[in-house]
Amino acid sequence: MRKYIKMLSFEFKNISRDKITVVMLVYPLLVIAMGAYIMPLLLTEFGGDTPGTQIAGLVMIIIFAALGPFITAALLGFNLLDNRDDNTLDTIRVTPISLKGYITFKAVYAYILSVNASFWIIFATKHLSGDAYTFMGVDLFKDFTLGLIIVYSFIAGLFTPLFGLFLSAVAKNKIEGFAYMKTSGMIALLPALVVINTMQDWKQYFLGLTPIFWPVKGLMTGASLLDHSHNLPTWGYFIIGVIYMGVLIVTAYKVFERKIQN
Repeated sequence: MRKYIKMLSFEFKNISRDKITVVMLVYPLLVIAMGAYIMPLLLTEFGGDTPGTQIAGLVMIIIFAALGPFITAALLGFNLLDNRDDNTLDTIRVTPISLKGYITFKAVYAYILSVNASFWIIFATKHLSGDAYTFMGVDLFKDFTLGLIIVYSFIAGLFTPLFGLFLSAVAKNKIEGFAYMKTSGMIALLPALVVINTMQDWKQYFLGLTPIFWPVKGLMTGASLLDHSHNLPTWGYFIIGVIYMGVLIVTAYKVFERKIQN
């Protein structure tokens, strides 16, 4: 345990020098600014108080909710690619910290940052935006309770170690990793398609192939948004999300471990 505390101490001391960690801490503020001030202004300016603007506002909420774990995951992936390119992972093999322990530490560290980012992005956007997400008399943030936001953040944060390990396992270098990140970014935002009427019945579960769909849909259901007879209970989406992402995290780690041993 002491060796991991020393690693954590090193991470804290290295915050100002590690560009990736700085981005991890700063990007939630940028997303909050976008969600609380810029996007509501654009929606009101160009959409007005219409059903279409209400749907657009809902899409924005889904995208901002998914951005927290996705961006942190991409940063974790780049960090692990950095370690691999610099042969840091080979050096760790001869230290008291096992390679598995080091990867686990990095994944947990990024997970905690992801949970923190996801919580503050939703919580701060809700409270700083005022009634900016109220369309046609409906406040989209009305039922986003503190408990719901916390549960969502802890579950959605699992996407960070999953995608971070996957990115660092399949990419040969940071340039290829960036290409994968851009492509996967489109996939990570697929849950926003659930606002389409034709995707709210049983077809919504096709979107479930994207892991982040499950906590996002649980968040929407818990907030009494996108109600439909084909919906699962809120806890159903959350439980499936935990199990699905848990299995994929183990799989991604095995692929990553096999990759660095070759």
